[in-house]
Amino acid sequence: MEQRRYKDIVAFKWGQSAPLAFHARNLEVAEISEETWSTMQATDDVNEALAELSAWEQDSNPDVKSGKLEPGIRSLTINVTQICNLKCTYCAAGGDGTYGAAQTKINVEKTLPQLKFFLERLPDNSNFKITFLGGEPLLYPEGIQEIGNYVRLMAAGRNIHPRFSIVTNGTLINEKTLNVLKSIQANITISVDGPASINDKSRPTKTGASSTEMVVDGLNQISAVRDSLGLITLHGVFNADNLDLIKAYEFYRQFDVDKYEFTYSVSDNDDVSNREFVSQMNLIAKTAYAKGGERELRKIGVFDQYFHALDSQQQTENHCGAGKSFLMVDAKNNLYTCPWEVGNKNEQVGHGDNLDLESLNEYQAPLIEKNNCQSCWARYLCGGGCMFIHKQSTGSKHKKDGQFCFRTRSLISTALLYYKISRESC
Repeated sequence: MEQRRYKDIVAFKWGQSAPLAFHARNLEVAEISEETWSTMQATDDVNEALAELSAWEQDSNPDVKSGKLEPGIRSLTINVTQICNLKCTYCAAGGDGTYGAAQTKINVEKTLPQLKFFLERLPDNSNFKITFLGGEPLLYPEGIQEIGNYVRLMAAGRNIHPRFSIVTNGTLINEKTLNVLKSIQANITISVDGPASINDKSRPTKTGASSTEMVVDGLNQISAVRDSLGLITLHGVFNADNLDLIKAYEFYRQFDVDKYEFTYSVSDNDDVSNREFVSQMNLIAKTAYAKGGERELRKIGVFDQYFHALDSQQQTENHCGAGKSFLMVDAKNNLYTCPWEVGNKNEQVGHGDNLDLESLNEYQAPLIEKNNCQSCWARYLCGGGCMFIHKQSTGSKHKKDGQFCFRTRSLISTALLYYKISRESC
């Protein structure tokens, strides 16, 4: 693939295919002529093609939507436990799901007033998202049920729309836990890295039993009650020790689920494996599109995200809502801006219903500004990148990790190619 750029327009060329251009601000995708492609390389040749390119670059699309976030916390992730029944090799939560401070279960009596604090500050007709996390959250289904019941009760009188999600290792799916998840119509993300030959090594149980067998059994139980649940997603983590994404993809396709997510480990910083991850993602995209076109491709979460942004022409100025629209509640009711920062006192922004507004104020500027992304063509699809990953690599959450940027721009380029192909076939 070749790449060229003219100000806020970037163009790509794959083999003998016609060049494809992307307008970074306007989120517009268009095929361009070979003459225009050649002009993008020239710096002094002012001709008709360059004039047309310049006119497009300066154009403002009235339909494009700003990515600025409205103030107010509308999403909470809650560690209902800080213990786990697995011991994943790449666990970023203290190596064992405890974040260095084991907590069997969250104190619900302290959590409900905390939830009330945030709910009371939402305007009527708002959306409010709760994600249950751990540790392994299904070790405490009773807490999930109590929190779900309370939020729905508080929301009902004001027409607030609560949405519940859970991230689980999938080994504790049974009649009891499924009844809880059905009662709140939870979206379920199950962490599994591929078939047993891979997953049992990267996500071992503490007893030596196969975690993959438990996950498959859980997925079969989930499939039987799909109509009572939200979206089902399979999520894998990949690093230098496991880069067989194709094998994971083929494993995922056996199951009746909505989405697949492939994530490069937040703790890995190896350039060779990073590039191999991108190569594998491109192979998966090619395989998915060949099997089922746009629909199959968009089952892969990252490509669905970019397609949606392009279709809706919705800019993204923040990779996530950390500190703006989102906060993290640990199992001791401490507040953080990011799930990976739990236990880091320097990143704590409150406790219970007491917020450190001065600390939160530091998060209010858009990340594409804080991270100096204004010149990047991918900025309005990336949103400045993950602050935690940046910090892991560079020591500063606002100094960009080059590997993350390479990975993101590469996947966006792939998404643009398939977006063009898909829209041509409509």
